[in-house]
Amino acid sequence: MMAPAISPELDIDALLRVQEMRGERWVNIIRLIFALAGLGMLGAAWDLNTSAANLGFLAQGLVMLAYCGVVYLLMWLRKDAYIGWLKHLSIVVDLAVVHSSFFITASNHSGVIEYYQGFFPLTIALWNLLAGLRFNVKAALWSAAVSTAMSGAVLWYTVAYGDGMIAIVSDHSVFGEKAINPGDEMMRIVFTTMPAFLGAVFARVTQGLIIRAEEASLHRARLEQEKERLSKYLSKDLAELVLGDPSMFELGGTRRHATILFSDIRNFTPLAERQEPEQVVQVLNEYFTEMVTIVFRYGGTLDKFLGDGLMAVFSVPFDLPHHELRAVVVALEMIEAVREFNLRHGLESSGAPPLSIGVGIATGAVVAGNIGSPERMEYTSIGDTVNFAARLESLNKSLGTHIIISEETWRAIRDRVPTRPLPPIKVKGKTGEPRLFAVDISEVDAEMLRALRTDVLSEFAPADLGRELSTGPLQVH
Repeated sequence: MMAPAISPELDIDALLRVQEMRGERWVNIIRLIFALAGLGMLGAAWDLNTSAANLGFLAQGLVMLAYCGVVYLLMWLRKDAYIGWLKHLSIVVDLAVVHSSFFITASNHSGVIEYYQGFFPLTIALWNLLAGLRFNVKAALWSAAVSTAMSGAVLWYTVAYGDGMIAIVSDHSVFGEKAINPGDEMMRIVFTTMPAFLGAVFARVTQGLIIRAEEASLHRARLEQEKERLSKYLSKDLAELVLGDPSMFELGGTRRHATILFSDIRNFTPLAERQEPEQVVQVLNEYFTEMVTIVFRYGGTLDKFLGDGLMAVFSVPFDLPHHELRAVVVALEMIEAVREFNLRHGLESSGAPPLSIGVGIATGAVVAGNIGSPERMEYTSIGDTVNFAARLESLNKSLGTHIIISEETWRAIRDRVPTRPLPPIKVKGKTGEPRLFAVDISEVDAEMLRALRTDVLSEFAPADLGRELSTGPLQVH
């Protein structure tokens, strides 16, 4: 069983760049709304301002609209590109437009006091706060620095040349008068800049949330990918249990007591010679789909396909109760499924030799785990028991049997399934002549198979697979 492929690692920088550009689009939308609202307010207050102030505010709104169009066009032309410098330029433009109100109000009825005591400081604070929408801490700090520099320059200009702008510079705090106090205004600069630092905190927290959300999404996607891949080798319940244990995908193996099943198609070559390759593949796919479904039904694991045969393991990777009986019932169900397969495809009536299978089952110690390299590994079972089961399967043809089981398997199922001993025979890789048994399929009628199926499946509790399970005798229902 091949270990699942792991998706590429999360590219955090690329993810954050995408979020920055999304944030820049939102800021541009807010900029557009702000410009349109400003022009609307200008129209409503047109008769209240001086002509020079109206022209100044109109130019200010048109500049904002033009810049919105430039940003939209740039981002439309470079949809998938990261324009890192755009956020810094936008911050400068937005704050410069707002601070230009200082010079516009100088030509209005109240002079620059309108700038200091109107809504313009709030607008500066708003743009500083919006810097956090770009999900970039450096952008927010850049906004704080630009805002402080521009506001400081405006205050210095007011102190130096305020007398000509209807602004009296007072040496004490003043409120509600046509005067300003430099100390009060410096505090105002601090408070209008503070939202930029809040934006930086927002950007930092949001970055973390975005990264964690994307990691969680990627993790779910990996699990689904791995589950989909594992479901080709394990039942869905087993796949979920394996995914809950990351150590399953590390190199290495563990010694387990398991039952190994090998099956192989007989008379497949004559059938393949009579059909086109595409038809052969279709027949094999349909056959294997049925066989794998049977293996999974009884908690078995598909280890691998072997040409027109397969290898299944029971009690790997988790303990499985009565794994010997499960393997034998799987073999019986496979033979029954092949009979139905022949009838469905009309093989027996077409003159072509019908399909038949041989099954070899052995129980004993195996080493199960990942074998290979970190880049490519295969989860499989190896050992003498595996080799023994494969050789038992190959003996069916010469002995004229369908299911051959080892002595250890036989001891576990002899009270449940009719069997008969086979004559002594030499098995490659085994010393002496091991005792072998054939399942007497002629004695297994539909009622017995149905009882075995019900009995075994009633004991199958997927939630308990990860724990030590009972291996006591089954009770007949």
